[in-house]
Amino acid sequence: MSLLKSFTFILFLTASACMHINTTAANQRFKNPEGSLTLKSSPIDWLLFGSRRVLSSRKVLRPRSNYQAILEQYALSEEDALQTFHQLQETNFITWIGHATFLIKIGKTYVLTDPFFSDTAGKFGLGPNRYIPRTIDIEDLPQLDIIICSHNHYDHLDIASLKRIKKKFGAKVQVFCPLGLAKYFRRCGFTEVQEMRWDEEASHQEITIQCLPALHNSGRSLFDKNKTLWCGFGIKSRAFDIYFSGDTAYHPTVFKQIKTTLGNCDLAIVGIGAYAPQHLLAQYHTNPEQAVQIALDIDAKNIVGMHWGTLNLSDEPVNEPIERLEKEAQSRNFGSNAVWLMKLGETRPLQRGS
Repeated sequence: MSLLKSFTFILFLTASACMHINTTAANQRFKNPEGSLTLKSSPIDWLLFGSRRVLSSRKVLRPRSNYQAILEQYALSEEDALQTFHQLQETNFITWIGHATFLIKIGKTYVLTDPFFSDTAGKFGLGPNRYIPRTIDIEDLPQLDIIICSHNHYDHLDIASLKRIKKKFGAKVQVFCPLGLAKYFRRCGFTEVQEMRWDEEASHQEITIQCLPALHNSGRSLFDKNKTLWCGFGIKSRAFDIYFSGDTAYHPTVFKQIKTTLGNCDLAIVGIGAYAPQHLLAQYHTNPEQAVQIALDIDAKNIVGMHWGTLNLSDEPVNEPIERLEKEAQSRNFGSNAVWLMKLGETRPLQRGS
């Protein structure tokens, strides 16, 4: 990364990060649930944070090759990933493509979550970079039926990926998203787009989609802070029930309330990364211990961690989230088989009672 590009990247990150700084309620269209954590911060805090991200990307704080070496044990090769992926096509399954992107097959229905297949999350090639190459790409996917998207941040709503998906699978893939996001999908050519409010349900084929509260924010520039909604999702069917958290912080009562809406939960997919430094990010993302608590709050039978090992978003060591998840889950009496330590590119069967 050149010095000019690095300087531009710092400005971009700082401007983007300043969107997170709390504003008065009168300036916000959408708000987090009552009692959500609110932390005070300054532009200097975010500038320092953004500068660390740039230095890390430029191999100053930690060589990129070190990240790759660390992640080798947490990622499948392209050959291994595709082999298992194709072998399990006749079963119900889940594939972790990376970050918050999962392909889920239940019955004959394929669901893709928060599609992100690009190498960089941000405008004009500026933004956090993917640590290692993806092992499963859009060209490898079967015909999609449903896309769910939790919010409009660049690492969850990626226009380049959406355009590629529309080109391959057509305009009629059913999209479910929170309020305000339909415009992004329609600009990419999708015609079947349904916006949802918290606690609203919709159905498509054999799947019921529940839009669930989350504690986060939205915005893709300095001028659209919280003008679109953010959410998690329930993915319900007769065969298997999944909770997908999207990006969220923890709340002592919200997830216990979600349990009532969600009902049975066979698998909780919860974010475990991008939590350091806590004094900035605890109001937006759960750490591994809080992710386990969410799984307990909603009475999930199994848990898998997402939002780690893919993009250089925060200060914690790249492998720390999964190690802390495993330790915390064991200490909270999750059975060893109930903690799904999925590798990047891994596909697992979905079987109720597994």
